Amino acid sequence: MSCYRHAWPMLVGICAMVVSAAQQAVAPQEVRVSSRTYVPPPPYTLRAQTTLVEVGVVARDQHGRAIAGLTQSDFKIYDQGRERPIAAFSVDTYTPAEMPRSAAQNGNATSQGTIAPPPARAVHAPRYIALVFDDVHTSDGDLSDTRLAAERFVKEALQPDDRVGIFTTWADQTLDFTAEVSKLVASIEKLRAHPRMSENGLLPCPRITPYQAYLIVNMDPVAMRAAIAESGQCFGAPAGSSAGVEAQLRPLDREVQALAQQTWEQARIVSQGTLDVIKRAVDHLAQMPGNRVLLLASAGFLAETLEYEQNRIIDHALRGGVVVNALDAKGLFAAAKVRSPDQVKNLTSMPISTMMFEASTRSSQLQTLIAPIAYLAQSTGGLFFHDSNDLVLGFKELGAVPEVTYRLGFRPGEVPDERYHKLKVKLMTPTSYLVQARPGYFASAKQSPPPITPQQKLDQELMAADTLAAFPVGVTVEPGNATTGEPLIWLLVHVDLKQLPFTTQNDRHMQRITFLTGLLDGKGNLVTAKEGRMDLELTEATFARLSETGVNARLSLEAPPGAYRLREVVEEGVEGKIAASSQAVEIH
Repeated sequence: MSCYRHAWPMLVGICAMVVSAAQQAVAPQEVRVSSRTYVPPPPYTLRAQTTLVEVGVVARDQHGRAIAGLTQSDFKIYDQGRERPIAAFSVDTYTPAEMPRSAAQNGNATSQGTIAPPPARAVHAPRYIALVFDDVHTSDGDLSDTRLAAERFVKEALQPDDRVGIFTTWADQTLDFTAEVSKLVASIEKLRAHPRMSENGLLPCPRITPYQAYLIVNMDPVAMRAAIAESGQCFGAPAGSSAGVEAQLRPLDREVQALAQQTWEQARIVSQGTLDVIKRAVDHLAQMPGNRVLLLASAGFLAETLEYEQNRIIDHALRGGVVVNALDAKGLFAAAKVRSPDQVKNLTSMPISTMMFEASTRSSQLQTLIAPIAYLAQSTGGLFFHDSNDLVLGFKELGAVPEVTYRLGFRPGEVPDERYHKLKVKLMTPTSYLVQARPGYFASAKQSPPPITPQQKLDQELMAADTLAAFPVGVTVEPGNATTGEPLIWLLVHVDLKQLPFTTQNDRHMQRITFLTGLLDGKGNLVTAKEGRMDLELTEATFARLSETGVNARLSLEAPPGAYRLREVVEEGVEGKIAASSQAVEIH
């Protein structure tokens, strides 16, 4: 069995597993040992499994910069208010392609709370970004600014492994995921506003906006009085708010109520169509590999009474590992006149009650419009960019991959119950850092996850940190030979066969033992690993002897000098039971 070199730049190499001297007397056909290069899974593999629930965490300082250098002991995670032991911890680092390699390695930020230089090996999963433009609820002017910012984003901010898809709420998907910038720009340039309903409502006079209609339908007396007063002006009734005038306008109550109901129903249908498009984009994005981000650009829309549709999107996003980031396409809103001249041309004079209603509800209307997109972002662990005219910066921030992401994994304690479980991640040391993490997950009992393969099971346990003791395994670590000058360690892994199940075939006792050994650095990154296999086809005499002595596997791991966490995972092949343990080691 030969040594091999790993392809990762920072890995020096690892040498093969050998059978210990105590087993040399066993006939070759009884114990066969083999090894192969361990190919690490992509960083997102853990997210596809159900044994561990993974939570991606980004810690940011007051300037929005990602914080590096945190360790597993810096975090606590709570599931439904109960603290869960962190069973897996790793760190994803990302170096933007436009950053020179020397700059990424030599960084000069040294003060606490700034971004530390990334390690020599920056690993990140491919990224799929769904750009969803709400061209139904966004005006031509706002959409023009959004379009220019989006074009700059795809021209300047994308990485080589990024794939972007274009969706609109008017025409659904317009361009499937691609890395071709020319196609993306051409698709974005075609964006135009396609309003399905006027923001002024169904009639020019009385002007009952969808927001006012919603208030009227929900029995808001101020909104109702304002609409009735304006209706009187539209039909030539005197202005004012005296009891006599109100009595004259009372016959209009039913007409106003009916108009408001019709207006709100149409607005609700349009908003429901927008939410349906967002859901379809989430579902399509969830099928993609790697990091999945949906960037929603919208001026906002009414989603009152549409809580089910919103929660369904959140449900699908959380199940599919999709983060929704939202951008307010209006930018920093500058308050204008209550109405433009063409909106009052049908009125002899503006009723006082109408003026007061519109002035007093302007702010609450804007907040209600952006509430659904802010809610989608907050509930999926995303960001909401608003109150800024710098939409270019908005796209850059919402579409950027954090320089440092911490991956925390824990084992759910309960039987899957189909309920939504709230999650909370805290830093052990009180700081002013903002902690971004998904707000929860669904413990699904009805939807069975895809079956996990034996190799995925081993991959998962290699990155975990807890101890599994399905059968006795002992690991002894010895320093390498200093005279050779190679930084390595030797391991002796002893497996007790008494508690292992065997199958019998042709008078032979059959079992396969798989060994997976890895070194992880202080941040939880895998530095080097070795996978070996021991196939046992033992005669009765050999089986009896080795049942008393056990079997040993001796192997070496070579890596740069430093402190590591040694992870040993051993799986038996009959029932798939696993033993795993971790210990601190040093390589000199």
